[in-house]
Amino acid sequence: MSPERNRGPGVTFSVGNESAEHRMERERDRRSRMLGVGAAPGSNLRLVSPLPPAAYSGVPGESEKPVEKATSKYFPSAGFVSRNSQFHGLTEAERERLGGCEYRAIEFLAIIVPLYFVLWQLLGALGIGAYVHNNRPDTTLANGLNPWWVGIFNAISAFNNSGMSLLDANMTAFQTSYYMLLTMSLLILAGNTAYPIFLRLIVWTMWKICPDTPSWHDWRSTLQFLLDHPRRCYTNLFPSQHTWWLLMSVIVLNGTDWAAFEILNIGNPAITELPRGTEVVDGLFQAVAVRSGGFYVVNISSVRVSLQVLYVFMMYISVYPVVITMRNSNVYEERSLGIYADDPGYAAQQESQQLVGIGNLFGGLTRHLTGEGLTSQQERGSYFVRQQLRAQLAHDAWFLAFAVFLISIIEGGQFERDPATFSVLNIIFEVVSGYACGAA
Repeated sequence: MSPERNRGPGVTFSVGNESAEHRMERERDRRSRMLGVGAAPGSNLRLVSPLPPAAYSGVPGESEKPVEKATSKYFPSAGFVSRNSQFHGLTEAERERLGGCEYRAIEFLAIIVPLYFVLWQLLGALGIGAYVHNNRPDTTLANGLNPWWVGIFNAISAFNNSGMSLLDANMTAFQTSYYMLLTMSLLILAGNTAYPIFLRLIVWTMWKICPDTPSWHDWRSTLQFLLDHPRRCYTNLFPSQHTWWLLMSVIVLNGTDWAAFEILNIGNPAITELPRGTEVVDGLFQAVAVRSGGFYVVNISSVRVSLQVLYVFMMYISVYPVVITMRNSNVYEERSLGIYADDPGYAAQQESQQLVGIGNLFGGLTRHLTGEGLTSQQERGSYFVRQQLRAQLAHDAWFLAFAVFLISIIEGGQFERDPATFSVLNIIFEVVSGYACGAA
């Protein structure tokens, strides 16, 4: 049988069998380019990688030199650090010395992290235990509990974000205990969302107070390495830019809960009957505790339904700031971030850098929000955050949730007059029904 058969002018179909050697070669090529079965032959999922060493000529004043930091701050060297904490231009001896610096950083973390967990809980337990024993012993003794034990239990529970209390009234029995509420709020943050923030603050403070002398040079360079490349040493320690973003997220989310507690409960006798100072402190504690701690300082069923709906949303997104920051600062698994060399969105933003000029204040703000005019490292980070936000906003559930929250605010009075008819379940049913009809 002929290996080829003509089917019309200019059209030839091959019916010959493909050799085993050719199939193996094609399979090796497909795997080398990380292509799945059925992928287009010309597709490629090459990872974004730094420019080849030839691109770094070392000529001073080069505008296109993508070098972020030099290694001379750790030890005398002509090497440099590129994106994702990758070191280039180091000799074997310098790489061994770099490994020693990184090893000392890990040794330092092996000491400071356990101390962090022990001291926060120990000092918090002693402080709250002493406060309850000296100021509120009657509250615990009325329930047959030792004041010291109640304070210690609440402190440990707050740091570990369990929300458990020995009193059946939880924290409502301590509504006016400002020191206890503020201390527990700090413990809730230190044990969960703000842990990377406090840990970096500790490392930065130790680096600042460390003497800049030859005898302290190794320790100072170790702390400097840990501040510059934290994700090479620890999962929950982030670079400066990511730590500031996490801090801003914590402030915005907790500030939103706090403001909502004060605003949405206007005219609510269960809240307004409290002294003004107590209402403010209780609102702050409830804002911090609702997203992770689990404590409640006022009866949740007594607050406005719109605030309860907001608390549900905040509990749902409580893990987002830390998770997004952790994924964004990852220096090893770029594929987990979804960043590829052929990503059209990423490439388009790189090209947009060349088109950015000097504008006014509004133009600068616009470029910052859209990611234009940023450096490669800044652009890659902000690009990932925007991708995460865009992915979340693409879900229809967020628009439905916003509609339910808005209706809960507007119809707050109806909830109190006729709670059976104007229940949250009925609102959700009507909103989803209206959305389904509109989509159809």
